[in-house]
Amino acid sequence: MKKQVLILGTVIIAFALTAFTVFKNDIKDVTPTQITTTETEDVVYGPMEHEPIKKNEVFEDFIYEIGTRFMPIKKSVVLNAKTLKDVYDKETLNSMKSLEAVRLLKVVNDRQQDLNLAGTTADFTTEQLNYLQTLDYGDNIIFRTEFIDNYSGGYNYSTPHHTIVPDVQAQYSEGFKALKTYFKNQTEAVRKDVDPKQLKAAKLYFTVTKTGDIENIHLDHSSNYPKVDKQLIKLMQDLPGTWTPAKDENGNAVDQELVISFGLMGC
Repeated sequence: MKKQVLILGTVIIAFALTAFTVFKNDIKDVTPTQITTTETEDVVYGPMEHEPIKKNEVFEDFIYEIGTRFMPIKKSVVLNAKTLKDVYDKETLNSMKSLEAVRLLKVVNDRQQDLNLAGTTADFTTEQLNYLQTLDYGDNIIFRTEFIDNYSGGYNYSTPHHTIVPDVQAQYSEGFKALKTYFKNQTEAVRKDVDPKQLKAAKLYFTVTKTGDIENIHLDHSSNYPKVDKQLIKLMQDLPGTWTPAKDENGNAVDQELVISFGLMGC
């Protein structure tokens, strides 16, 4: 009996050694999985962080932009527009493989209003053409297009925002660059201790009349610093230099509303 047990044990051990040898031979050419790590750049979302402002320090990244609310487009161009190519940039048009929809939207008090005026071709519909004829200086419009992208093959859209302007816009005698410098120098005192984290994008509107006067100065969005807001309003009221009024397609002087964007960059 002991002899049988001994023989059986020997057989089992031999089988186990054979199985291990075969298994080992099967995996000898398999390269172990390599786990590697790579360094990646930090991704920052939202506004850039600014260094804390020290006491009595002036925040120098304070910006001033002067012009129209959105990208300017001449009233004469809009009135004569028949198709998208009359109001759209070529690069965007070339990116469209197939056009799905063309919609007109109006922006009032920074809110989009869908006019329920939609088409499916590059040519404006009769209803869209009729609406374009009603637009006047200072109106804000969006030509929204929805299309299949020529490059990715997927759905895409474009929403260029425009402000209707005269054929010749109002001009400041000293130039807008000098006007920006003037605002920067004359607001240095009130910009002391401005915390960029508390600063907001502000907008100050004014109208250059057909006689070259400045009227209807009003703050639409505050910078969150009343002293800064009040100083900008005062500077506009006491602005040196003169304005040349805007002109329509026939050369007649017309009123034009402009906006000063200051504080932080915003929409």
